[in-house]
Amino acid sequence: MILQMMTTEDYVSTRETLLQKQKPFIVLEKEELVAEGGRYYRVGDMLFSVTPEAQRYLDRQIGLNSKQQEGFKEAYGEKALAHLRNSFSMADCVRNPSRFALIANPEECVVDAVVPLVEEVVPMRSFFDIVELFADKHAYEVAKIYSYENGIHGITVELRPVHPQYDTFGASDEFITNGLYMKWTLSGIELGNYYLRLVCTNGSMQISQNSLSKIHQVSTDGVSKILAPQCLNEMMIRNLETFKTAAMIARDTPASLSEVYCGKRLLLRHGSPENLAETLMPYTELLEKCNELGGHIPATQVKSNIKMWDLFNRLTDFASHADLWDRNLSVKPNVEPSLLEHGRGGESCAKANLPVKPGAGTKLSLGGKSLAKATDIRAASLMQQSMSLLLRKRDIQTYYDIFS
Repeated sequence: MILQMMTTEDYVSTRETLLQKQKPFIVLEKEELVAEGGRYYRVGDMLFSVTPEAQRYLDRQIGLNSKQQEGFKEAYGEKALAHLRNSFSMADCVRNPSRFALIANPEECVVDAVVPLVEEVVPMRSFFDIVELFADKHAYEVAKIYSYENGIHGITVELRPVHPQYDTFGASDEFITNGLYMKWTLSGIELGNYYLRLVCTNGSMQISQNSLSKIHQVSTDGVSKILAPQCLNEMMIRNLETFKTAAMIARDTPASLSEVYCGKRLLLRHGSPENLAETLMPYTELLEKCNELGGHIPATQVKSNIKMWDLFNRLTDFASHADLWDRNLSVKPNVEPSLLEHGRGGESCAKANLPVKPGAGTKLSLGGKSLAKATDIRAASLMQQSMSLLLRKRDIQTYYDIFS
């Protein structure tokens, strides 16, 4: 099987385009930001507005939830809510001093992204320098670059080994197991590994839980840590065994109603139309059957008619081969990683039917041409979050009866 790589010319062109299109940002201490009312904030003498998404993030950072905001605003007004935000912020600065970068959208004169900083800002140019040094040192080639104009989603570079290592498990599953990726945001660089399926036409799959190394500033020690990660092969082998175990369990285990819900949510968040998401993940159909039984059956305890391995493959196949991103790059995406962090897809069948709106993306041009779906950050994001879903503990536990 011939694996296509980016040409040197394509890589350089993409790199330079991303560097040129990087949005301006400023770095602030948390206490420097003062709420003025509505979506307006002040830093010194500079007054600016933020998008609703950026404001929700800032509110979460100070411990202010939407219900508190709505109740306080209704009772006391917008100005009082601004004072409440500042009070929460000052109290949080004492407990948890931190810095973050505000990313601006110059065309709309608004701050549309917030990136928390662990240490220092990592420049995009330094990221590409490290990618190139790593590829030369460890015999890797750049296969793809997943990117997005909005800096909060960052850049992921997929590195393909010049000397691939293979493993098989299952009759039709052969993988290259030593693929690596590097992911960048203003906050840092992450190095991790992924698996590329060869026999099946399901494309590449990346793991979100197998980070091998992270740095949060460009320093001699940090760069050395990324360029020469200790025990790299051992860690990749351990991650592969974890994946193989999860795959074996998934082949024999039905997905729960909750897991089908999570699968559908992932598709919608990454730009799938509702009808396609329901076809691949028939959550609404299963929910209706469940509700016919009456009562409040926990969604995590309801077996679906889909094996978990099949559910996982539907997600990764969509990420690898869906062409809708080519046609649908004019709307903003919704690929926040909060889906799998905030629950199990509903407390019960009756409560699980939550409205979900699909997201999409903003067009990014390269030399007059739009980026193809292969470079859309949503593909990498969906692959990674699909693997997170596969690796977590199964809702429906499978037992093998040795006495039967």
